[in-house]
Amino acid sequence: MGVAADTGRAGAAGLTPLLWIYSLAIVASGCLSRLPPLHYLLWLSPLLLGVAWLLRRRTRLLPPLIAALVGAGWALHHNHQALAERLPLDAYGGDFLLELQVVSLPEIRIASFGLGDRSRATSLRFSARVLAPVGASPSPGMEGQLLDLTWYRVDPQVRQQLRAGSRWLLPLRLKRPRGSINPHGFDYEGWLLQRGVYATGYVRPQDHRPRYLGDTPGLPALRQWLRDRLTALPVRRSELLCALLLGDRSGLSSGDRQLLRETGTAHLLAISGLHVGMVTGFFLLLGKLLGRLVGLATGATPRGLAVFLALAGSLAYTLLAGAPLSARRALAMTWVLLLAWQWRRRIGAGLAYSLALALVLTLQPLAFFGAGFWLSFVAVGALLLGFSGRLRIGGWAGGGKVSGGGSCSLEARALLRSQWLVAIGLVLPSLVFFSGFSPGGLLLNLVAIPWLGFAILPPLMLGTLLTGTWVGDWCSRFAGWQLDLLMDFLEAGRGALPAWQVLGPPADLVVLCLAALGVLLLLLPAGLPGRRLGWLFLLPPLLPFLPHANGTADSLRLTVLDVGQGLAVVLRTPQQRLLYDTGPLSGSGWSAGSQIIAPYLLGEGVPALDTVIVSHGDMDHAGGFAGLSETLPLGRTVAPGQLAGRLRGISGGRVSQCLAGNDVTLGDLRLQWLWPDIRGLSGEENDHSCVVLIDWRGVRILLTGDISSQVERQLSSRYPDLAPVDLLIAPHHGSRSSSSPALVDWAKPRQVIFSAGFRHHFGHPHPDVVRRYSASGAQLFNTADSGALEFTWRNGDRLPTIDAARSAGRFWYVDHTDETGDAGRLSRRGQL
Repeated sequence: MGVAADTGRAGAAGLTPLLWIYSLAIVASGCLSRLPPLHYLLWLSPLLLGVAWLLRRRTRLLPPLIAALVGAGWALHHNHQALAERLPLDAYGGDFLLELQVVSLPEIRIASFGLGDRSRATSLRFSARVLAPVGASPSPGMEGQLLDLTWYRVDPQVRQQLRAGSRWLLPLRLKRPRGSINPHGFDYEGWLLQRGVYATGYVRPQDHRPRYLGDTPGLPALRQWLRDRLTALPVRRSELLCALLLGDRSGLSSGDRQLLRETGTAHLLAISGLHVGMVTGFFLLLGKLLGRLVGLATGATPRGLAVFLALAGSLAYTLLAGAPLSARRALAMTWVLLLAWQWRRRIGAGLAYSLALALVLTLQPLAFFGAGFWLSFVAVGALLLGFSGRLRIGGWAGGGKVSGGGSCSLEARALLRSQWLVAIGLVLPSLVFFSGFSPGGLLLNLVAIPWLGFAILPPLMLGTLLTGTWVGDWCSRFAGWQLDLLMDFLEAGRGALPAWQVLGPPADLVVLCLAALGVLLLLLPAGLPGRRLGWLFLLPPLLPFLPHANGTADSLRLTVLDVGQGLAVVLRTPQQRLLYDTGPLSGSGWSAGSQIIAPYLLGEGVPALDTVIVSHGDMDHAGGFAGLSETLPLGRTVAPGQLAGRLRGISGGRVSQCLAGNDVTLGDLRLQWLWPDIRGLSGEENDHSCVVLIDWRGVRILLTGDISSQVERQLSSRYPDLAPVDLLIAPHHGSRSSSSPALVDWAKPRQVIFSAGFRHHFGHPHPDVVRRYSASGAQLFNTADSGALEFTWRNGDRLPTIDAARSAGRFWYVDHTDETGDAGRLSRRGQL
């Protein structure tokens, strides 16, 4: 038996590094900027395996090489397949008539179509599975594909009928999955790729009358039924129960979202490993209790009942939550750890951890791009490392069994230490992915996590199991009451403890690696020498007065963010942080201000703006203002005419009007206002746009809003001696009504940026405009192709360094720009 056990341990020890090699090969393949053809690997594999076989007596290269080739081969196959299963690019913007089934819980959004509340409409966002195309389909093979859809301006009857599980015949306009690419921003395009979304789009009732075809029983219909029952409960925050049980956070108020974010407890309502683990523990405990009852009745306790119920319960909870990526990843980890616990004499913690990692990456080779992947594995790894070599609670210590009182003390200390280990382990992921951390969150989570795990999730699960009975209703109401008390506790904690601290991620890779080394030292078991030296490596990223990624010492950094068909320009110097325009507000309520601009600024370590200029009132320029003002403190706001007063009503801050002839100095930036020349304008029209010439140590930048050629001619006649500008943001996104020969000859721009949407129906920039700028010798850029653009001028340099977000090296970024030539590459009008 001893020899067999030693052999088993040796085999497990040999398997662990192979699993790590397999996992690292998957990660390395996913990090390629372009995917090589799979047959390249098939040709190379025999050669490498042959060399390893010949050297087998000198080295043990063969098993690691096989593991690496299998991992790389699977990742390349999966990633090629993921790219192939998307709407073809030549069908982008095409119209389809499809029979489909709603497979998600529809999300209701009430959006404003103007500044303030002048126009509001209800939209529905939902996912649907294609059942069959009707008529000739421009894209064959759509059956069974997943679509992410929006239905704008829905009426009450549609809101009542469009439910999870319902079938519809809908006219749709579909687009290939694509998203804005910005530093520190959510990678919407990559998220769609991981989920296997074939296309995104919206319903077009004007093309064909939508038809409701009935409901289909199944899991989506069950989730809809549960949501209806939860929202009907007489509790104050039923939407929080929906978030916990069904993963449906669409009903959360902006106040609750902000409270959870500022207290560092947003993870409490985001279905992840925490929730799957708690539900697993509940069913594990329930299984042990049932096993003992069966044992008392029959004299024999069923073996494995607790683990079976835990496996089944975690699977059921994941399905009820809609099986998001984070829950699927947590389910895979949970199943591996449960089975390892069941067979604990044969599988060690290290093998179980590496096996869970390999399984998660096998199921979703792109999972490592998500923040949840790192949060889950870093948290578990921190616990394993921190408790490695420590005594088991309730075991034997010093030859005697620990007494009851001592056991309780050890359990309390173990609980506190586990929270401390997880908090330390997650500091760096929090800085990298969320641009900050909450010092008070450590103390609040010490209370909130056990509260959620013992007083909220168990009665909620019991209420779900006993739905339709008075016991089930009482349990659900009890869970809602406890959840309400927890939110009140967090509200009190927000006022008493340090709130969320905005910090940029570590400035460079060296600082990040040193900080990671510091975390590793701090996580080592107590008693090991040198542990506390970790604070020396970890402190630099956490001290706000040290330089972070936002360092702009002696430089001007201009970033044109990728906001689609809209505009948002950030200028930063050591003395000033300025924003020109706030991007669009979509019909579904999506705001570039809160979803793109604020994450970018926070990621750069910029917690507030000194100056915001809103060029005019069009929603693609001013739409993001309200969302931005709710997220970040805004200093002075500048806008044309009466628009300035309307913006004061939204932000409540200082406002002023832009007026030609007024020069202002903001820190080390000199602003010369060129247009408009009248105070009493409404500020809503394109020709009311604030036109400003910004000068920084001789670097000249011209921002023009949406002015037309008529205003361009007036500017060229009023300021005939204007020196050439270094950078011009093309007026009106490069439309044919702007960028006249008069403007090009007057401004003589060295570089021109078009901020436009990819294959937008407006067709910006127009080919004639592109050719006009090209003929002038200007260097041209388009955010539709490049993503966000960052220009950096350092003191004494006339030429900037330029970085494009779509050159970040992710393989799904490179297949949207397949045209050649400036006019063809920068303009989409000919393809619409």
